[in-house]
Amino acid sequence: MKQTSGSAPFAINGVQTGGVQQRIEIRQLQQNNPQWNLYLIALKRLQNTDQSELLSYYQISGIHGRPFIPWDGVSAAGDGNSGYCTHSSILFPTWHRPYLALFEQVLYGIVREVAGEFEDAEYTAAAETFRIPYWDWAASAPNGQNTLPSSIAGSAYIVLFLPNGSEVISNPLYQYNFQPLNTNDLPDYPFNVWQNTLRGPTAPNASAVSQDPQIARNLDQSQSSFSQNFMNLLQSYPLYGNFSNKAWYPANGPGSYSSLESLHDDIHGMVGGSGGHMAVIEYSSFDPIFWLHHVNVDRLFAIWQAIYPDSYVEPTQAQYETFTINVNDTEDENSPLKPFYNDGTGDFWTSSSARNTTTFGYYYPETQNQNSGAVIQAVNALYSASANTSISRRRRPRRKRRVQQSPELGSYIANGFDVTSRDRPLPNGNDQEVMDMDKSYREWITNIRVPKYALDGTFFIHVFLGDFNSDAATWNTEQNLVGTHTILTNNPISCQGCKQNVDASLVVAGTVPLTRALLKDADKDEVDETDVEAVEKYLQQNLHWRVTKVLDITHPGSAQANNIFQLDGSPVLLEQIQDLKVSVVSSLVTRAESDSEFPTWGDFTVHRDVTHGRPAGLQHGDDA
Repeated sequence: MKQTSGSAPFAINGVQTGGVQQRIEIRQLQQNNPQWNLYLIALKRLQNTDQSELLSYYQISGIHGRPFIPWDGVSAAGDGNSGYCTHSSILFPTWHRPYLALFEQVLYGIVREVAGEFEDAEYTAAAETFRIPYWDWAASAPNGQNTLPSSIAGSAYIVLFLPNGSEVISNPLYQYNFQPLNTNDLPDYPFNVWQNTLRGPTAPNASAVSQDPQIARNLDQSQSSFSQNFMNLLQSYPLYGNFSNKAWYPANGPGSYSSLESLHDDIHGMVGGSGGHMAVIEYSSFDPIFWLHHVNVDRLFAIWQAIYPDSYVEPTQAQYETFTINVNDTEDENSPLKPFYNDGTGDFWTSSSARNTTTFGYYYPETQNQNSGAVIQAVNALYSASANTSISRRRRPRRKRRVQQSPELGSYIANGFDVTSRDRPLPNGNDQEVMDMDKSYREWITNIRVPKYALDGTFFIHVFLGDFNSDAATWNTEQNLVGTHTILTNNPISCQGCKQNVDASLVVAGTVPLTRALLKDADKDEVDETDVEAVEKYLQQNLHWRVTKVLDITHPGSAQANNIFQLDGSPVLLEQIQDLKVSVVSSLVTRAESDSEFPTWGDFTVHRDVTHGRPAGLQHGDDA
């Protein structure tokens, strides 16, 4: 529908028809043929809606970033050269909730229209319970499949079953085709020459195509890191302020470098590759995978809320300027989440009113029962099996295994070791020592902090444990890659608010968990994971980090533009990145007593000797 002058605001209320329904994983949705067919037909129709329509795919996607114009009459109050989205902000999780509800509400309306055309009771019933799916990048893929589902990236064309027969169409999950590409709206090179969204583009010109198979391999290599980060957040981040966003505050301490937003950034960067739409904030929402990714981010938020229901948005100064928010504005649970109206009278959604998913008509498989123990049990059951398949289970009697009955990720069982046997030889006959070790284990983590615009664009920080190839093009799939952290940014050339953030040296943080990689090496007798001093020395010798710049937005034909389009970016000397600090911390973790509990994390120890004296490493005397 077109918004006409003086018309009432569009009220966003999610889907209220058919009761509260479950959002499910995309692979599960694919098993329901009528619902899957309705989803693809409706998504394709939404993408084909005239770009001038308020509720078109183009305009809904454009709320997030480009083209930096008012949506539904909500004019700029902050930076007119950025989108409405709240990043590096206490509002990051809550702002995206009504945004997804808007997308779901519009798509659901089309789903019901399509179902009516089939004149089939099965399709009518499928439409009633439809909710948008999520892509669970934290779970191991089914046997023989990639972390990136083939339905999203396997083929540019699919067969749809329509009321009047089948038809081959372009896959609406594979890419979005601009209709037409408006270079006034999307002026930055090379986005102003690409007629459709791309992942890992082959070139900075109109002939570029996506490299989804390589993106899939990169995601597979980093999936373990995603899983560990996912569970570490749920287990050890009870405060919303630390959990919600990637802005770094020294007072928060060394145990608060990760966040929902920083993990979210890692997926954006990995999917976008070197220069794709997902790798740049203001262009990312045009890629159809954006919606699947963000529903999973909302799911993680909802799971966290069920576990820690008493912690929520607290007043915080905005660190990042948006279309409607100025730097240093106070953001709290009553701040309007613009441009999302919750009724036709002009009231906006707030974090307070958007706190519960059921308000918008949906829940997730893990949050159907809001009892925290039941939620934890569901999460443990889901992610324990996903981490058990890749590590050798050979028993080494001399190694003092920690018995871990709870299946959460980050534990020794979840990291793939058979630790259930209690009849193996005990070191020095010391039963008490083994019993104590049965109760606890140590988590190791790489902490990363850096000014968000240190490289004037999105960049990767790769963490390795062991040798790696000097060719940066191989880094995302190196055997010894532990994980890759993405610093996701806007284009600072056109984003005036970003320039202010550069001047203010907005620092962001993230983590790459090390425990699983250390346990692999321990299983090969390369390090004794029970000896802290031995692990420190091992990390001094074997832990490495490197940086690649994902994207320069430059002008056509420049040497720089032509050189940076390797899939995995161009390497940057660590000495050139001002205020990048990489450190190693650990926490002694007490195991859970049951599968309806999480382990208890202790205070964090900063292992400065591991990084002191190394480029971009945390030095003695630096803030940790």
